[in-house]
Amino acid sequence: MAALNIGLSLFWVLFGLALAQQSLALGLGGPGGPGSGLFPLLSALLIIMGGAGVLLRDLRRAGPNEELAERFWMARGAALRVGLLILVMTGMILAVPSLGFALSGAIGLPLLFRTIAPHSPWWFALLVGAVAAAIVHLLFAVLLGTPLPRGPLGF
Repeated sequence: MAALNIGLSLFWVLFGLALAQQSLALGLGGPGGPGSGLFPLLSALLIIMGGAGVLLRDLRRAGPNEELAERFWMARGAALRVGLLILVMTGMILAVPSLGFALSGAIGLPLLFRTIAPHSPWWFALLVGAVAAAIVHLLFAVLLGTPLPRGPLGF
C-alpha cells in the first residue's frame, strides 16, 4: 500500500507540473488584469504542493509498519465521512447559483470541517468556515476583481 501511496503522490506532482506548463501558455495577465492562465496556475501550484507534501510524508513513513490507507479505512466511520464529503461538496456546487459563492462557502465549509474533524466544536467550525469564505471572497472578488456568483444578500 505504501508503494501505491507514493505512486499516487507522484502522479499528482506530475499532473500539477503539466497543468502549470499549460497555464503559463495561456498567459498570466497584463495591464488589463489577470490573464486566463493565472487561476489554473494557482491551482496547479496547490496540486504540486499537496502531492509533494504527501509524497515526502509517505517517503519518511514508508515501511512495513506504516500503512496509512489501511488505518484510515479501518477507522470507524471512514467510509461515511468520505460519502459526506462528496455530498457536502455536491451541495455546495448546487447551491452556488441560488445562494452565491460566499454564502455557499460560509454554509458548506463548516460542514466540511466537521466532517473531516468530527471532534472539533461547532463554534470553531463556524468560525473557520466564515473566515475562509471571507478570505476567498476578498481575494477573488475584491482584490482580483473576479466576478463571482452573487447571492440574495448581494455578495
